Amino acid sequence: MQISTRHTYHADPQAVVEMMADKVWLAAVARAAGAVRWQVSASSASSHVLAEVPAPDKAKPFTGPVLKIDLTIAWLPPNHHGNREGRIQVAIEGMPASMGGTGEMAPLGALTEVDFNAEFRINLPLIGRGMEAAAAPYVRRVIDTQQQVGNDYLAGKLA
Repeated sequence: MQISTRHTYHADPQAVVEMMADKVWLAAVARAAGAVRWQVSASSASSHVLAEVPAPDKAKPFTGPVLKIDLTIAWLPPNHHGNREGRIQVAIEGMPASMGGTGEMAPLGALTEVDFNAEFRINLPLIGRGMEAAAAPYVRRVIDTQQQVGNDYLAGKLA
């Protein structure tokens, strides 16, 4: 199932990349997404999050009470227009589910737009597509948490 969303930040692309590689921001995103435990690591252009989040009720028979999510985002250097491309990879421990895709970051005046496009898959015969459809709003909400936390981060509201 294709999942796409756009985030707009009040900062230039370099500031957005730095935010996305800041452990404070990463931990705040994990917390806001409902994670009960998390570990974050980052370098100048990439981030890695291992998080345990409560499983949606429909998934609990398959996953147990929590989902163990492994997320990696890596950004390439900017091109001559200041745009950046990124790779997103998500795995869910113990589940035949994954998500992979791209991020496109572009300056827009004083703003930065980030478009996320990913393919979300649950590889279970007969029921996988139905589970993808049921999980998609949850997955999109978790992705969009980055926008909310990013707004606070860029406004200096995160400690």
